[in-house]
Amino acid sequence: MNRTRREILGLVGGLAATVLGGCLAPEAGGDGSGGSDGGTTTPTHPTPRNGTDRGTPTDTENGTPTQTPSGLPAGVERVDAPPYDIEEPVCSGEEKNEDYDPLYLCANMPAEPSLAFDQRPARGTVFRDEGLQFSPGDDSGGNGNQLYATLLTGPGDVDRLEDDGDEIHAFVSETDFERRAVLVVQTGWGSGSILPHLKRIETTDTGIHAFGCYTRPCVYTADYTARTTVARFDRPDALDSGVVSLTVDPSTRYNVATGEGVVTIDQSS
Repeated sequence: MNRTRREILGLVGGLAATVLGGCLAPEAGGDGSGGSDGGTTTPTHPTPRNGTDRGTPTDTENGTPTQTPSGLPAGVERVDAPPYDIEEPVCSGEEKNEDYDPLYLCANMPAEPSLAFDQRPARGTVFRDEGLQFSPGDDSGGNGNQLYATLLTGPGDVDRLEDDGDEIHAFVSETDFERRAVLVVQTGWGSGSILPHLKRIETTDTGIHAFGCYTRPCVYTADYTARTTVARFDRPDALDSGVVSLTVDPSTRYNVATGEGVVTIDQSS
């Protein structure tokens, strides 16, 4: 069933790309979803500090940070502002622009301290029965931005992935789970060229905290899909939880914890 969903999603994205002429400049839609008429649409960047399920920080217990009702650690909001300066480059709208950095949202983000890791991007859904899913008539991608994060910590977790023949499945299958583990970060919905990218993975008392951003090319594809990065990292002493902080535009960062399930961030107000 899920394999069928991925095939349907590919057909939807391919049809959108054909109808809209292949590529759009980022100004056509802040989330990379483009416009249905192929023309200019209103950017949909959310207002900072406007997330749903944002928990209220709580006190520590016996020196260990407690979690908020959202599942995030105390003191971490669902939506906040990036704690570093971001210089937004000018996009000329041309396919080749040597001065444009598609990772400008990560350019001034610290890269250390970090566990050693490597990552692979993916488009579409990657799990059998979890994470972001899409099917015809499903408007879940239109009600706000969605995020999902999870840890794969043992060989048995490979079976959670959807297709035993694709690159992501092979990448995870090759993991030495005695020394390493895998973090999967999914976002949706919009252009498959606006992918999550991790810059560092720090250790915490209970696991990891990963930091990254969206890759925002000067010209992006007009498909409509979930976006994923799969990071294989050196295993810390403790690995009971994970947090991901993802900068999505110059004024906005999303935070999600592993184990929360799919989180929808409301953009309506």
